Amino acid sequence: MSVRDLTTGEWAGLSAGLAGALRAAGARPRLRDATHPGARIAGLLRRSPPPILTRGEVIWWPAPPKDLSRAGLEPSMAILQHELQHVLDYSTGWLTAARYLSHRRHWSYDWKCGPGTAWDALGAEQRAAMAQQIWMIEQGLAPADDIVALRRIVPWAAPDSETINPAPARRGV
Repeated sequence: MSVRDLTTGEWAGLSAGLAGALRAAGARPRLRDATHPGARIAGLLRRSPPPILTRGEVIWWPAPPKDLSRAGLEPSMAILQHELQHVLDYSTGWLTAARYLSHRRHWSYDWKCGPGTAWDALGAEQRAAMAQQIWMIEQGLAPADDIVALRRIVPWAAPDSETINPAPARRGV
């Protein structure tokens, strides 16, 4: 079971705001070449292959490519951005394993950008799905219809995100 840091290319390939927020939070994300035991259970319950699972700063990803930023691996790079939102949420204290497991709102991936959409009111998977969508739009791989709303909702994606404290307030959810 090997563990590696993100490559220079992976860091450079992330949305700039997310990379900055991770650094500001002091996060040191790592990829572990293994399936998390909880992912095995989730796979059985869903009757699907075990999902990639993030716990703290470690992304449990069976057989990850050596560098997800290489051409042709864009779908995997989008997933990395998704998982790194979880790393950020763990690093800032917004998310814990107990909070994730004990609140169903964290399990839904579906989201909509509305005038009342508040970042801290979203579940963990919704936040990560938004982060993934931002990356897809930035790469020209998804329609940009929601980008203005996403930049309004996601703190690290704001046009002036360098001046925004990317670490959300710690909350018990």
